[in-house]
Amino acid sequence: MANDTEIFAKLSANLWMNEKFGKFASVNPRAAIVWIKAITFAANRKNDGFIGEYTARHLLGATPKDLRLLVENSFFEPRENGWIIHDYLDSQFSSKEIDEMTKRRKEAARKAGRASAQARAEKKALESVATDVQRTVDEPLNDSLNENTTDVQRQSNDSSTENQPDIDIDIDSNLLITPPTPSKPDFDGLLDGLERIYPTNRFDGKTSQARMQLEVEWPKIVKAAGEADPCEFLEAKTRAYVGATEERFVKTFSRFIGGELYARNWEKLKPETPSPRQVQPVKSRSQQNLEANMAKTWQYMTEEERARYSQGGFNAQQG
Repeated sequence: MANDTEIFAKLSANLWMNEKFGKFASVNPRAAIVWIKAITFAANRKNDGFIGEYTARHLLGATPKDLRLLVENSFFEPRENGWIIHDYLDSQFSSKEIDEMTKRRKEAARKAGRASAQARAEKKALESVATDVQRTVDEPLNDSLNENTTDVQRQSNDSSTENQPDIDIDIDSNLLITPPTPSKPDFDGLLDGLERIYPTNRFDGKTSQARMQLEVEWPKIVKAAGEADPCEFLEAKTRAYVGATEERFVKTFSRFIGGELYARNWEKLKPETPSPRQVQPVKSRSQQNLEANMAKTWQYMTEEERARYSQGGFNAQQG
């Protein structure tokens, strides 16, 4: 369900064909992403386009080079302790305008609720009167009474329609129309559980950069989970990945999320069973000595002696 209180930044649908932004983004994609993230941050915080040093480096992930390029190309304007997004208020609502629109919206909703409650009360009173009349009329007049009751109820419906005010809420669609997004879980609790699964030196999930990456990837995780609970799905996939991978080859948690490794099936490889060795039968010590002696004797035999021994059935081994 859309969140009526959520605030959205405005970006032109022609941004993709803006020559200045297109050239800048093709050469400096990281800095271009920082600029877009900065606009959404400023709209969310209602700070009229100011980006502080801590925000730029730790929440938006900007490097000193990114900030220098944004200033040099007139996307940021330096200010004390930070920067102002160039021409921010030309296309975005100011904090004062957002507060006024929120106030008008709440007042319109309050009036609509009051009018709806009044109409329901009048309708209920008319229906109650019609019921009492029907109970007191004699049976022969039932047919006529039913017709009168129908007229009373019809008048009740017409009355409630007339009393319903025609409300024209002058609220900018930028604040009221929100795209459907999957509900977000308790990321802190989820990360605590994943930290217990992951090797200590490979878990970077509690850094601001990795935490932001998890939130960005969350719709994909929900889609990959299908009918399953996405938190349980991610924990199961993380456990399977860590269990199926040697610890020295386990990627950092941010790379596990960014590479969509949670979408794969992980199974621990079974160790190969070594084939049994063919063991030669062990000869007795006496047999070994006999063969060694015969081999030595063979060396000193004449051809005639060797022929006689061979004919006699003894097959001596040459050394």
